[in-house]
Amino acid sequence: MLASRPPERRGRIGIAGIAIPAVALIVGVVLIRSTGAHVLAYAGAVGTPLLAAAGLWRLPLAAALWIVAWRTDGLVAQAASVALIALAAITVARLIARVAPAWSIAVGLVVVALVDIVLVWGTRQVQPATAALHQASLPAIPRLQDATFGSATMGWLDLLAPALLGVVVRARLRAAAATGLAAGAWGLLLAVTSTVPATVPVLAGLALGGADRGRLGRALESRRARSGAVGDRRRPA
Repeated sequence: MLASRPPERRGRIGIAGIAIPAVALIVGVVLIRSTGAHVLAYAGAVGTPLLAAAGLWRLPLAAALWIVAWRTDGLVAQAASVALIALAAITVARLIARVAPAWSIAVGLVVVALVDIVLVWGTRQVQPATAALHQASLPAIPRLQDATFGSATMGWLDLLAPALLGVVVRARLRAAAATGLAAGAWGLLLAVTSTVPATVPVLAGLALGGADRGRLGRALESRRARSGAVGDRRRPA
């Protein structure tokens, strides 16, 4: 999350930040449940290194991580794979920020956490989908369809959510600390359930990490001003 910084130019399509993460979660679960696990596994194997290598300074790092994930085993290979997915998630978060304004991404994080809770604990769809994706077999290339380290497995969106948080908060260090502490406490639920909605701790970072209220406020004021201007032009003289 600390490495995820907002782009210089932000987007203005408000619905994008709200809809993209939640739709990605729902579509991913639906695809996996409809025998699309191998498609997503291959997409992860190909797309993750490309996204992770976006940027001249990240190209050699991503290449080195990919080689480590390919040629080693155990926790070393898993750590390299998780790092590749994290770098790719940062790229995706910055791309979304180029399309969507900060306020919509912040709202989108709340929406995706709620959707995650419903899918994990309400419909019980995530656990079998996660297992199917994790078990999808690939040739002798790094498995990058999920972030696995030891006995813990997280989906792509579980790493994308903190990356999105990094492009909307003002105090990234405080947001990262709040998210980390919340994730540690939230993880205690694994003692009573095998799966938890891992996007929820990001809400602590959003609340306590200082979402850029000034930027959000200016965006909302600008939006209201444009709406008012349109109304004035339409009002008959």
